[in-house]
Amino acid sequence: SMPSLPGWISAPKAPPAPAPAPAAAPAALQASERTETWQGTYRQNDAGGRFTECRTRAEMPVAQAGDSALLESAYAASRAAPGAPVFAEVQGRWVQRARADMPPSAQARELVLLVERLVSVSSQTSCAGW
Repeated sequence: SMPSLPGWISAPKAPPAPAPAPAAAPAALQASERTETWQGTYRQNDAGGRFTECRTRAEMPVAQAGDSALLESAYAASRAAPGAPVFAEVQGRWVQRARADMPPSAQARELVLLVERLVSVSSQTSCAGW
C-alpha cells in the first residue's frame, strides 16, 4: 500500500459546506414591514404567480393580495407565451405565511412577495442589466 503523505502535502480539504438555509427564506430576503422596490422576473402557472428577485435570484410565490391582480393582468398582456417570464418592477414587501402545500398542523411557513404597487412590466424575460 502507498505510504500516506504528510499532512502538509495532502490535497486541500474543501471548506465545510455551509448549513443549508431554510428553503423558504434565502439569507438576503427576509420578512419585513418596510415597502421596497424590487426588480425580478415574474411568471404564472397553475400554482399561481412566482417572482424571482434579480439580486439574490431567490424565487418566491406572490401573495394573492395587494396589486397582484394588476400584476397578473399586466403579465398576461406582456408575456411572450403562457408561462414565459416577464421582467417586473414592483413595490412591496416580503411576508411570512402558512405554506399552502402543507397541512396547517405542520405550521410550515414560507416567504411570499406582497405586491403593494405594480411599477412596470416589460416583455424582457430576464434580469439582464440589473
